[in-house]
Amino acid sequence: MTQEFQNGSYQSVSDFYSGRSVFITGATGFLGKAYVEKLAYECREIDKIYILIRHKKAVNLEQRIQNYLDQPFFTRLKEERPEVIQKIIPILGDITAPKLGLKAEDEQTLIDKVSVVIHSAAVVKFNQALKDAINANVEGTRKVLSLAKLMKNVCTFVYISTAYSNCQEYVVEEVLYPPPADLEEAKKFAMKHYILGDDDKELIKNHPNTYTFSKALAEQVVAENRGDLPTIIIRPSIVSASEREPVKGWVDNLTAATGVITSLVKGWIHVIEASGDVVLDIIPLDYVVNLTIVAASRSSLVPGLRVYHSCSSTTNPITLKNIYTHIKEFTSQNNNNASHHVSMFFIKNKALVSGLTCLMQISPAFMADMWLRCKGKQPKYLKLQSKVLQGRNMLEFFSTRSWQIHSEGACSLYSSLSPEDRKAFRCDTTHIEWREYIFHYLVGIERYLARKS
Repeated sequence: MTQEFQNGSYQSVSDFYSGRSVFITGATGFLGKAYVEKLAYECREIDKIYILIRHKKAVNLEQRIQNYLDQPFFTRLKEERPEVIQKIIPILGDITAPKLGLKAEDEQTLIDKVSVVIHSAAVVKFNQALKDAINANVEGTRKVLSLAKLMKNVCTFVYISTAYSNCQEYVVEEVLYPPPADLEEAKKFAMKHYILGDDDKELIKNHPNTYTFSKALAEQVVAENRGDLPTIIIRPSIVSASEREPVKGWVDNLTAATGVITSLVKGWIHVIEASGDVVLDIIPLDYVVNLTIVAASRSSLVPGLRVYHSCSSTTNPITLKNIYTHIKEFTSQNNNNASHHVSMFFIKNKALVSGLTCLMQISPAFMADMWLRCKGKQPKYLKLQSKVLQGRNMLEFFSTRSWQIHSEGACSLYSSLSPEDRKAFRCDTTHIEWREYIFHYLVGIERYLARKS
């Protein structure tokens, strides 16, 4: 029993947010949308949820927020808590712009009103030029943190990092690690080398891409510049479809694991450089969101800087082979027309991967394009294969090795909650039933991404 329960002072998560306002960056992204929806739905007495939205030509702010809320993702909120919708307030800005591109009056509103900052905005492209990755992920974080320190009522700053910010460690703890490079030297280097090349790869060393490298640098910026502001770093692993909230299997993009799974189901990919025994640390969207919201509500109880991992590799691991087995079973049961297309070979030898890829993917795509040309139609399959292989190759670093990402702090945090809060904010990964989850994941891909794929 926690000290809170012992002295009768337990404060529920929703009560913490009652009367407080939250500022969320990256609110239009996959993870950001989920923060907005969950806070509005579960913490109905919240004062305001300010969301940073970039300017778009020919679309005014009112139309942007209307389009934003018209997405199926917000159906639950609109049907069950329609009165809370008005508490979602858009703020024009951009993390890459000076002073976040905020109008003076909007900046003052945030300074006067906000108590909790959730900074999830980031450039997540793995092949992003180092200059752009540092500008958005490192300097953007610095700007948001500087604004947070000016806020009159701020009690928590939350930075959303990644579990792979320290991917040089195969056993990752919930602690800060030394930065991968000196930030000022990295910035100088990035200014001279705009295009990612061999020199950049030498600088980022054990990191597979500029994304994980820049997120590691950003963690150091947060640690060194937070002052006495209670700060939390959340490190999610590979964020995948929602387990149950706001709907089962929600996913809105084809990045990371979702792109490969979609290509597998469609019959576009059959070969991957990997071992079937590799543990793929995927984490449902709603588990990341719930842990973040809970951690922010408890920051005053553990002052300073805390790191929490939202991951599954050490608590409820699933291998690539297990995932493939569940996908194969699902397609056999639910899509007889597609089931014979679903086949995957996990191969460790690069040369063999290249040869089989040519035989099983590129050659059929070439023949299909030849057939289209004969019928007077535009070829499309080789172009599709180029995109599929680009996505596959970017994930090669993560499909060829396993990490043990520990989450004792996150588990302890969840255990400290009341039964009601545990039910409302599920983030204990031991509860995930992978077969059922993968089935819902596949339904979600078909339902929400059919047009994109």
